[in-house]
Amino acid sequence: MGSVLTRDERVRLWSVLSDAFVDNEVDYTAIARRLANYPRDKVETAFFEDVAPVCYSNLQAPIPPIWTAFDSSWLATTIDGIHRARHASALRRLRDKAFTTYLRYRLRPEWKCIAHELDRQAV
Repeated sequence: MGSVLTRDERVRLWSVLSDAFVDNEVDYTAIARRLANYPRDKVETAFFEDVAPVCYSNLQAPIPPIWTAFDSSWLATTIDGIHRARHASALRRLRDKAFTTYLRYRLRPEWKCIAHELDRQAV
């Protein structure tokens, strides 16, 4: 897989990463196995800047609506909407940058589990 991801590759990446936000036991090994061919920097950026802002609220809900998997079409449409909003507004970019900084702090344990499993897959 090259350093520039196709649309289909990005949607697959987002879909795999969204599995870390379901209200069920997360299989980090399975996630890492499906991400093995993606560049690590693209995976980390997608996790914190694309997927986490959309899926994070599922972890915060008293009764999370998503238990097994996020719908890939909904996920892609929602992330695309965020990208358009960021592109159109400097204020939105600033707000999202602050939120991403918070998510990097708050979701550090989840990212460490994914990164650890990616390292294991690489060996």
